[in-house]
Amino acid sequence: MFSKFPGPTGPQTLAVTAPPQLGEVTPTPFRPACGHRPFAGVRHGVLRRVCTGLFAAVLLVLAACSDDSTGPRPVVTQELGLVLGSVDVSLTIFPVDSPSVARTVGLGPDGTPVGLAVRGRTAAVPLGTTPALVVVDVAQGVVTRTIALPEGSGATGADFVNDSIVLVANPNLGTVTPVNVRSGSRGSDIAVGVFPTFVRTVGDQVFVVNANLENFQPAGPSSLTVIDAETLTVTSTVDLSGENAQSAAVGPDGRVYVVNAGTFFGNNGTLSVVDPGTRAEVAFHEGFGDFPGSAAFAPDGTLYVSSFSYGVASWDASARAFIRGPDDPIDPAGDGAASGVGVDGEGRLYVLEPECGAPARTRRLRADLTIEVEIGVGVCPTSVVFTLVEVG
Repeated sequence: MFSKFPGPTGPQTLAVTAPPQLGEVTPTPFRPACGHRPFAGVRHGVLRRVCTGLFAAVLLVLAACSDDSTGPRPVVTQELGLVLGSVDVSLTIFPVDSPSVARTVGLGPDGTPVGLAVRGRTAAVPLGTTPALVVVDVAQGVVTRTIALPEGSGATGADFVNDSIVLVANPNLGTVTPVNVRSGSRGSDIAVGVFPTFVRTVGDQVFVVNANLENFQPAGPSSLTVIDAETLTVTSTVDLSGENAQSAAVGPDGRVYVVNAGTFFGNNGTLSVVDPGTRAEVAFHEGFGDFPGSAAFAPDGTLYVSSFSYGVASWDASARAFIRGPDDPIDPAGDGAASGVGVDGEGRLYVLEPECGAPARTRRLRADLTIEVEIGVGVCPTSVVFTLVEVG
């Protein structure tokens, strides 16, 4: 049976050892030097002032020592950006405050990764055509383990359910696989819809995005499979109006916004809005152009959607209207395309350059949507995500 916290060869009990006890020390009474006989000739008022001053100084020193030794140390965090390179199978890691200080981690010799999940300092990357999940310590910039997935899975999307369990979507198998990234163990596959491509955890529920493709063409409307995050059992299915669902983002209103790519060159991209409470599609919007892909929310409620066909569209979720639509996209470099989009903790927009023949660039934009900085990344970047890690 799949355990959420198994050891290398089975469940283990962690022994908790109490901290060593300090030996008891009998304190020596404090006797101020000014109480000794050598001061007998000093007038009483002067002696009292000297003693009082010395005693106050001792108390200040003791208080300072107490603050230094027992006071809690503040937790210092750093935000990191992660960009996945699909062709060279790489992960570029950079601090958002110093984006020029980037490093690249090779994930393996083979694979076609297109999505990843991150929680704290741990990233999990499914390798697509290679049936494996790579686990990366992003604070150290090293691969910590590679975990086998079901043969022929074609694994793409993934998301953390808790600090140790990741659900990985297997498009070719119509399943998701629970994987313990700490122990390297794998649980039983969970049947979902046709061609699952993306996974998003929302509170105590996991939404699996099913594209419903046959031979990479839409076979009908897409759907979401809802899984209980605690029991890892399917609870319901949400029918969507759009076709070829590719990604999802959670808005400030708590709703799940699903990007439906539609058919290739069909110019029929759409957006489905799902209420996680009722587990139903509550709104459906057309006009997202040809083959929209990734999506990311800014803190102000703006939804950014990337497309290989036009760049980036921006959508006001509260007004349910475009700010910049496919006919007037965000395209600061004039590429006419974007392979991915993301937003950091400060609300800054990052756009991935769709370069698949050489190392590409990730562009961070200013508030006026001009390019602030370019970050060198891997070949054919497909995803950009952000995480906070402790430093020091």
